[in-house]
Amino acid sequence: MFKNLLTALPSRRKPANINTTEVSIDISRVIKPAEPVEAPRTAQSAILSNESEPADTDLLGGLAEDAVDSLSGQFETWMRGDLDELVRTWSLAREPDATAEDYRAVFTAAHNIKGAANSYGYPAIARLCGSLSRLLSETRPGENAALINLHVEACRAAFNSIGQGSDGQSIADAVCEALEERVALKVANR
Repeated sequence: MFKNLLTALPSRRKPANINTTEVSIDISRVIKPAEPVEAPRTAQSAILSNESEPADTDLLGGLAEDAVDSLSGQFETWMRGDLDELVRTWSLAREPDATAEDYRAVFTAAHNIKGAANSYGYPAIARLCGSLSRLLSETRPGENAALINLHVEACRAAFNSIGQGSDGQSIADAVCEALEERVALKVANR
């Protein structure tokens, strides 16, 4: 059918009796090829070109520190957003008609925080969310609500206590240890 359609279209072929020659234009006399310019070598260019020659470690360290510094202003905002998501999903999972999917959303939020919190500079929150993830992996909807709620509130408290010195850190550590022990007992008794 397609072949029939193509043969029905008018042809734009040139008649065979017209003599045409193609002309190629030589512009090499007008435009000269550019000379290669060697860029200054940096550690970043060595990394990007995947060369085996070792890069300057001081330069690499400086680049890494600059990258972290440029992102560190965002860490608090990201952590606040992650914690808001944890609180939101837990609020939905506490509803009487909560499903396994609702609890899975809480697990996902806690697991995401666990993975990022150390990088953001929140080790206590990473521990708390690790404990919460472990608890949620062994929990069905409607179970362990009080213990889950303690974890969520402890994460919020740990976030709000950042920068309050060693007292805030020692309290966060004590809360982490107590909740981790309680989760270990719950999981062991399943």
